[in-house]
Amino acid sequence: MSPRGKFQWDPDRYDQKTETGWRWTPIHPASTRAAVGMRKGRGLRYGCIGALVLLASLLVIGFIAGGRSNGQPALRWTVDGQSTTSSTVGGTATVHVTVTSEGTVWSALAAAHNLVIYMNARDDWFKHHVITDPGGCTINMSLERLDCGQLAAGATKTVNVEGSPKDAGNFVFELDVADEEGSHLLYPARGSLTWKETVTP
Repeated sequence: MSPRGKFQWDPDRYDQKTETGWRWTPIHPASTRAAVGMRKGRGLRYGCIGALVLLASLLVIGFIAGGRSNGQPALRWTVDGQSTTSSTVGGTATVHVTVTSEGTVWSALAAAHNLVIYMNARDDWFKHHVITDPGGCTINMSLERLDCGQLAAGATKTVNVEGSPKDAGNFVFELDVADEEGSHLLYPARGSLTWKETVTP
């Protein structure tokens, strides 16, 4: 096609003057418009595809960067439990907690890399009890918590902790669960349990 788009090089027509099979032939206005329109349509199509790819990339990045950090959607867990409310010093007190993952293997906020159970809020259960059975978890005394390992998506984990009260008194204890991933802790929307325990001498 000529620089101004008015002629095209046609090898199918014989030129009597140059005695060659090559010559410039005029392009009809309708053909020119059609060719230009085709080029514009191709550019628009590629532009739309590029915009969709960019949008998908941003959504994935946003999910990875934001869905797994503090202040973002909570873990899809439910937490239930029960505990001893009346005990004696040197006796036995139990804390029973069940954590259920409501998500699927495709949910980034369902499985746990390390299920963590804290019982050091309020009056600090760790401070007033000696743990005699951590219920299959590992006792982390420096952080006053239990490390209970992985929780698969859609699975349920039950932990029965047994301890012996050290001090008499009326206490209010609190239990919290979290998922530890590296240096980050992620929490379910409703992962706290509170209870009262009266310990007599």
